[in-house]
Amino acid sequence: MTRPYLILKRYNINNNDSNYKLENVTSKHCPKCNELLFNEINKSIDYPYVCLLCDENFYNIELDC
Repeated sequence: MTRPYLILKRYNINNNDSNYKLENVTSKHCPKCNELLFNEINKSIDYPYVCLLCDENFYNIELDC
């Protein structure tokens, strides 16, 4: 499992910087890659969580499986 700051650094490099910060990390894990999820900060997106590594968004119900 990758550390959150490395995920964030990789995401920022690939996306010309972003507004995600380490404070946005959650204790939930991505069902696809098993990395830590971030709280979605973009208010126009309905999903509460995002995996910055595989660039997928998730609802709570998808994480409780």
